[in-house]
Amino acid sequence: MKKKHLLYAGLAAAGIGALAVYSYLDVMYKETIPEGPAKKLQKLTDNGDLEELHQYTIKSNEWNDAQDVEVIDHVNIKGNALKGYLLPAENPSNVFVMFAHGYRSDHRGDPANFMRYYHEKGYNFFSCDHVASGNSQGNFVGFDYFESQDMLEWIDYLISRFGEDIKIILHGVSMGGATVCKMADKIPPQVKLIIADCPFTSAIDEFECVAADAGLKHTAPYAVKAFNALNKRLAGYDLNDTDVRYSVKNSRAPMLFVHGGSDTFVPTAMGKELYNLCNTEKDLFIVDKAKHAESIVQDTEGYLAKLDEFIPKYL
Repeated sequence: MKKKHLLYAGLAAAGIGALAVYSYLDVMYKETIPEGPAKKLQKLTDNGDLEELHQYTIKSNEWNDAQDVEVIDHVNIKGNALKGYLLPAENPSNVFVMFAHGYRSDHRGDPANFMRYYHEKGYNFFSCDHVASGNSQGNFVGFDYFESQDMLEWIDYLISRFGEDIKIILHGVSMGGATVCKMADKIPPQVKLIIADCPFTSAIDEFECVAADAGLKHTAPYAVKAFNALNKRLAGYDLNDTDVRYSVKNSRAPMLFVHGGSDTFVPTAMGKELYNLCNTEKDLFIVDKAKHAESIVQDTEGYLAKLDEFIPKYL
């Protein structure tokens, strides 16, 4: 009987371990595996919150799809083939907006909602599919760790192609907001300002917040620690290295922080903390009714007016 019990215990442990690995891959691996427990949980807690944003993005892409966008191929230092997308300004301009998209998004997601605005300002607009997203290669999402490194390579590409005298605006939403924050202390002088929309302070903080919301309030740190152990082994990086606080504190460019006042996914407090940490010239724009990544939807006029106010000061 003891052997049978040991067998059952071993099978149960193996089943739990397999579920843990699958749940990890569900979150971190490129979006090619069947829907797992993490995505199902996300759907259950979504309650249609993203539908208005989704419809707004569809509308934005109606205009974007009519533009003559150049597709650019780049192989990063890790050997991943990445895709970039450049909409040139209507008239020659040395200003380039580089936009970083959020988790499980691509160039047709978050960047799409700002492409027309920046184009009508007379700027070149560049976005990309981050590693393991869209049409780019790679197996694991970096939660700003991989993405920030790749964006710095894209900056080098633009400078090499268009000249040392170009001016760059960095703009990112959600994970993209954290990505541009992570770059803040590493950027070359061509980057004149940074706009971080609903950035998280770190992936560790974000995962603990999500775990707590899922009912694991007291065990969240332990669950995330186990998750990170898998991440180190499978993705090859430490989620602690996604922390953007140091980079923001030592930013080399002025920063505008944008956050939804009703954001509980990446809590508004994270954006406020980063604003307070920033030691360079800065501003903070809170859209009270906006949930996660919804500021451009809930207050389009106010958001764009804030960009109109902030950008000319430093460009």
